[in-house]
Amino acid sequence: MRPSTFLAISLASLTTALPTLDTRESSNTTSSNSAPCATGVHIIVARASTEVPGEGIIGAVADQVVKAVPGSDSEAVGYPATLLDYLTSEGTGVKVMTNMIETYTMRCPQSKLVLMGYSQGAQVVGDVMCGTSTPAFNSTPPIPIAMTKNIVAIIQMGDPSHIPNLPQDVGDSSKAGIFKRPNTNSTSCMAMEPITKNFCSADDRFCDSGTSTAVHLSYVREFGVQAREFVIQKAKAAIMESSNTGTPKPNGAREARDGPAVWMACAFSILMMVV
Repeated sequence: MRPSTFLAISLASLTTALPTLDTRESSNTTSSNSAPCATGVHIIVARASTEVPGEGIIGAVADQVVKAVPGSDSEAVGYPATLLDYLTSEGTGVKVMTNMIETYTMRCPQSKLVLMGYSQGAQVVGDVMCGTSTPAFNSTPPIPIAMTKNIVAIIQMGDPSHIPNLPQDVGDSSKAGIFKRPNTNSTSCMAMEPITKNFCSADDRFCDSGTSTAVHLSYVREFGVQAREFVIQKAKAAIMESSNTGTPKPNGAREARDGPAVWMACAFSILMMVV
């Protein structure tokens, strides 16, 4: 079957299978352009197809993390999340999320980031980190590795570009998604494996190329606690490490505030030896 034919069939199944998500309410979000830099984690959330603007159903996981990790906030990816023009919508999501990560990292270089995405939003997250998922989509490179240094956790649920049997996979899926990702060999993608959980269950219509829409909509209920605990553990560990050691600079130097203290300690030691 030609890729264009398969894509048309896949998009048709998407359109007929997800008619009710647009009734879900969006979550409250914080604009990263106006909010103070997060001292906990800043969570960037990409909603599922047809959900109203906001964080969507996966926003419930983000909300729980924000409550559990002091100084945290979350922000929705402002993209169409539509089905009829899925390729354009998903490509827009990739551009918007990439820009959000880069802008926030430059504005708040010490803040930790978490990425979350559901369904189309999960594919957006994957394409940001790994580059374009399939040849049918517009070609996009992975996000520069320098822009990933503050990302501490990634959650994907029901990803149509899912690949089974990877270290980050959670669930009993044994098949690839309807938009199977050709590879995960980019440097930034491989570096994210230890901090990523990709949830996909057997017979999911989209991430497992199955027949069930109900399975596709079940991840927050079935795996929400596991996802929350994973993010909290990664977030707190990263925050603790930065607090104990100082956040490394790109050239390996410690933070400037540590310099005087280290210099004075060395001087005091030398003075004691002389005395």
